[in-house]
Amino acid sequence: MPTLRSMLRGSAFLQKWRFAPYILAYAIARRTRPVRPGRVLFLSDSRAGFTGNFAFLEAEIRRQQPDADIRGVFKRRLRARRPLSDLVRLPWLIATAQTVVVDDFYPLIYPLRLRSETRLLQVWHAAGAFKRVGWSREGLPGGPLPGSLAHRNYTDASVSAESIRSDYAEAFAIDVERVHALGVPRTDVFFDDDGVQRTAAALRKRYGIKKSQKIALFAPTFRGNGQLTATYDVDAVPWEKLAADLGDEWVVMVKMHPFVTPLEVQRPHVTGVLDVSGERELNELLMAADVLVTDYSSAIFEYSLLRRPIVFFCPDLEEYTAARDFYYPFEAYVTGPLVREGENLASAIRTATVGADADAFRERFMSACDGRSSERITREIILARRADVDTAAVAPGGSPAPTRVRGRIGGQLAVAALARVGLAIAYTPLKLLPAQRKVVMISREHPEEPADFADLRDAITALAPSVRVVSMVRMVPPGLAGKVRYSIHMLAQLYQVATARVLIVDTYSIVASVLHHKDSLTVMQIWHALGAFKKFGLSILGQEEGRDARLAKAMRMHEGYDVVLTSAEECRGAYAEAFGTDVSRVVVAPLPRVDRLRDPARAAQTRERIYARHPHLRGARVAVFAPTFRLDGTVTVDAAGLGEALRAHGIHTVVKLHPLMHGRFGGGVDTADGFSTQEMMLIADVFITDYSSALYEAAVVGVPSYFLVPDLDEYLASRDFYLDYRRDLPGPIVRTVPELAAAVAAGKATPADAAAFARRWVQVPGDPEPRAGATVCADAIAARVVAATTGR
Repeated sequence: MPTLRSMLRGSAFLQKWRFAPYILAYAIARRTRPVRPGRVLFLSDSRAGFTGNFAFLEAEIRRQQPDADIRGVFKRRLRARRPLSDLVRLPWLIATAQTVVVDDFYPLIYPLRLRSETRLLQVWHAAGAFKRVGWSREGLPGGPLPGSLAHRNYTDASVSAESIRSDYAEAFAIDVERVHALGVPRTDVFFDDDGVQRTAAALRKRYGIKKSQKIALFAPTFRGNGQLTATYDVDAVPWEKLAADLGDEWVVMVKMHPFVTPLEVQRPHVTGVLDVSGERELNELLMAADVLVTDYSSAIFEYSLLRRPIVFFCPDLEEYTAARDFYYPFEAYVTGPLVREGENLASAIRTATVGADADAFRERFMSACDGRSSERITREIILARRADVDTAAVAPGGSPAPTRVRGRIGGQLAVAALARVGLAIAYTPLKLLPAQRKVVMISREHPEEPADFADLRDAITALAPSVRVVSMVRMVPPGLAGKVRYSIHMLAQLYQVATARVLIVDTYSIVASVLHHKDSLTVMQIWHALGAFKKFGLSILGQEEGRDARLAKAMRMHEGYDVVLTSAEECRGAYAEAFGTDVSRVVVAPLPRVDRLRDPARAAQTRERIYARHPHLRGARVAVFAPTFRLDGTVTVDAAGLGEALRAHGIHTVVKLHPLMHGRFGGGVDTADGFSTQEMMLIADVFITDYSSALYEAAVVGVPSYFLVPDLDEYLASRDFYLDYRRDLPGPIVRTVPELAAAVAAGKATPADAAAFARRWVQVPGDPEPRAGATVCADAIAARVVAATTGR
């Protein structure tokens, strides 16, 4: 007869019925309360507070965004009763969170239909891929039953290596594109050598262990199907004999899994060993241990970072494998002696050394862990808002133009008029405030400060330390509530602009163009793309891909710029047309990103970061395929087919989409998560696109470019170009994947073609040779900004 618990686990209906009060309360909250930007909610049914991965992420969130609203709802054990107050606060917190973070099985959240603005991030409590978990155990004891909702609604998951992404995709029954090799937060401390030594010394002092004594840490995993049935056969180890055989020069520490009753409780009469099961986290114990003794515990992955010996004690290997199984053959995990009998443990501990295959093991399972996992996960997932941009409000090429207002043109014009009047009323008194030596940079093109802004800020500060630089970067969220919140953000923009000397924007900015500013303010447009490729802005008013001319006029689209920067002399006329300004106001000054691309030292560092995270790319010939942004989000080329065709010629393909596109290609397509198209250019041997302006970045680094355009005639009919698409490009134009593969194999495009194209369209001030640390582009813009700020 099936038990009630198995019926609940195997029925989606019963799982929802079990949590019906929470589901109802959540449904009400999501309809009545908006998502709060910066609210991060941590949930766990197996820890009492911010420990483990949670502790590192909480600290990093506070570092990156000090005003973040961080909440936590915890239970020490799955069996623990949930307080009645959770019925109110949990649904409300989940409904209003920008990101929800879990690190283990969390059954309450699986039946919820999460709102599109919310991320649900799984930072699994174990590194590597050892014992099968989640849906990888389907059909095994304790595995999910057909119909279970467990794990399926994660929007993101972080793992410790690129090579195991597919394993976790299987475990969570999610698309592999949702699994990111960003590392494991709690491993960051293992890369601080001084911190490791201090922690080890403190632990030895706490337990009275002499410096001359070595520590053998016995830390096995549990047996059973989970927290509710966890056990460990403590009698498999002759504890007192082990301690006696090792003698006084060794201390044996025992750390049972948190699910298992401590040794000192199970066998209080045992002497000679030190039970440290009360330590919630393993990290400090691992740092102090000279040898780790374990079985099937994922602690082997963290401990491998310390490059110390591991002894595997597995008296029940066959039984455990049959009941639980592993992602890879057990031999793949064994980097030290394998012991089957307790009597042999002491000898194995005394003689254990680091295995010859330890480096390969670490590369295979821990390559994404480099001491910066918390930083990456926080920046790229936790604080990166989901569904931030309404694609219907974004112009092709990735530049948000004036936000479209749904409805007839009369209504749109009325809203525009009200917006102008409201902003003017709020702005007028602020203009009475004195101007400061301050530069304000505004963008709604990016979810976080773009590299161009960061580099320009550094250049300004280096040139004039007394000039204050304020960066205000936020994308326009979808929906009415999101736009109301953005309006509040605009009020903060008004104050900053009213008290600034220079305003810098990299796309259309309502505050920059709609308002009438003080004469002392210089408004500078540093458009977010190099070159002049597809027509944009005022050049395409009234066209299918452009704005309605009446609405553009009502919103004063691109008006009010005192200076417009572009990357080459040939672009000046195009930019004057796009921004409706006199060509005399258009100045040649390439974006700071060009410095990054040309800097050999920075390029080498970026390449190493890419290879560290994606080791399969090291030594490979790489083609980067970056299609242009399209309003409907489509990619006109079969990415998997493209990869297959190029693979036949020894070329590995990486697909990089525009940040506003979210393609799902399946596990066979490499997207090299964690790095931008610009960064990937630094390891590319070939660049492939259709109509993306990233071709200019490719040209700067000398990467040969190919243009795969199955819809060329249709696209040219709907979207015009500033250059002659058929004659001016630095590589061949082809219609089909086989044609492209043949052209690449024949080397139809060359680095010389790319260099010539770059000289024409990206003119670096003074045309110096690239050198480490050079920031000539950022410095040139900074000099202009500082002059406008200080009057020098």
